Amino acid sequence: MEGFIKKVEQVAKQRFQGNSSCHDWDHVIRVRSLALAIGKKEKANLKTVETAALLHDIMRAEEARKKGKICHALAGAQEAEKILLKLGEEESFIKAVKHCIEAHRYRNSHQPRSIEAKVLSDADKLDALGAIGVGRGFMWCGHHGLNLHNTDPKIISQNNPYDKKHCLYAEYHIKLKFLKDRMFTRTGKKIAKERSAFMAEFLKRLDSEVKGKL
Repeated sequence: MEGFIKKVEQVAKQRFQGNSSCHDWDHVIRVRSLALAIGKKEKANLKTVETAALLHDIMRAEEARKKGKICHALAGAQEAEKILLKLGEEESFIKAVKHCIEAHRYRNSHQPRSIEAKVLSDADKLDALGAIGVGRGFMWCGHHGLNLHNTDPKIISQNNPYDKKHCLYAEYHIKLKFLKDRMFTRTGKKIAKERSAFMAEFLKRLDSEVKGKL
């Protein structure tokens, strides 16, 4: 299996040149490591988990170029199928990996059904929480020229991560604070609870500092 994973890794890594730093190859490596750790505890098929983790964001750059007009999860599943077919993988395995990729995204209607898809979904969402989540949030805002901090409720109701007034605070109230309730595995739920609490406390501190409170 090691040789196969190396091939997938080499192909996938080529798709991340020029990606924003919050969805770069480092993100993929973190998701893979966490997915494998969760997968072992949840008794998932680790080949499926690792393959899907490596390929889950291969169309993220294309989605960014098109300002969100395509879904990177659905497009990524189709690209993953092409890659795995070239590597001679069986249809059942390809189908399992495609489902993981299709269902990993927060902003679509696909729900993970297999334990492998649940593991990947949890690992990907956990990378948006905690200290890493704070860092990634600011990197996203910086890459797209967005605000540092803005508590205007209109920004939350618009729910547009590409709006110039969007910020980490808005993203937290639109999406991030709900991630702990969108975990599918027992292991993921435990980690998410702690990371979410850290992020909430950080944003309170940020708001206090921005407002010049002593």
